[in-house]
Amino acid sequence: MTPLFALLGKSHVLDILYVVLHEEAGPIRFVDLQRRLRMSPNTLSERLKGLVEVGLLSRTVFREIPPRVDYEATDKARELDSVFEGLQAWAKRHTLRAEPPVAGTA
Repeated sequence: MTPLFALLGKSHVLDILYVVLHEEAGPIRFVDLQRRLRMSPNTLSERLKGLVEVGLLSRTVFREIPPRVDYEATDKARELDSVFEGLQAWAKRHTLRAEPPVAGTA
C-alpha cells in the first residue's frame, strides 16, 4: 500500500479534504474544522499534521491571542480532487454490496 492510500484510509481524512476542497473558498480555521466535523481535537490535529506533511494542506500560524491556525488546500490537493470526482461518479454508477457466494467455492 502506498503512503497516500495509507493516509487517505485513516478515519476522517477524506472528510477533512472534502471540507477544505468543496465547502471553503479559502483558508479554514482549526476550530471551524473541528466544529464542522465534530472530531476530537487530538484526532483532528493528527490528521491535519499528516495532510500538511505530505503537502496536501498548507498550515499558517498567526501570532494572536487566542492562537489561530488556518489550513488551506494546496495545488497538490486540488489536483487530487479530480481523482475523488472520478471515484464519486463511479460510486453513483455502482452499488457496493456483498455478492452471494458462487456455488462450490465456499
